[in-house]
Amino acid sequence: MQKNSESADRRFTVEEANAMLPLVRSIVEDICDVFQRVTRRRSDLHKMLRGKSKVTGPFFDDETAESRADLQEEYDQIWEYREELEALGAFLRNPEDGQVEFPAEILNQSCFLCWQRGDAAVRYYRPADSASTERLLLPALQDAP
Repeated sequence: MQKNSESADRRFTVEEANAMLPLVRSIVEDICDVFQRVTRRRSDLHKMLRGKSKVTGPFFDDETAESRADLQEEYDQIWEYREELEALGAFLRNPEDGQVEFPAEILNQSCFLCWQRGDAAVRYYRPADSASTERLLLPALQDAP
């Protein structure tokens, strides 16, 4: 899927990002599920390869090849979900935590609105030049009761 220039330059308001959350949540749930499978499969494959000296032969080679193919398929699936988010104008920052960012502008500064799996709404942002792990409470929410 190719990113169009409109989504590449898009800036979201908090309201627009929150309105998009039902779809984003669905995609992120899929990403997190696949990422958990990838983590388990990768661990199983490493264990299998470490024990290679004990087991050899065509069955082992077939099993290893199948595990690698399944792992690649799951990586490809995560990539496709990531492209879906980018087509919407959002960016996947962390597939394990389901961290997504929306380009925005706050107080005339380029930034990203931050949302991650489990958040009820977009409540955080980070300056564009800061680490993606930095999450600051949105200015409109800082003084709210």
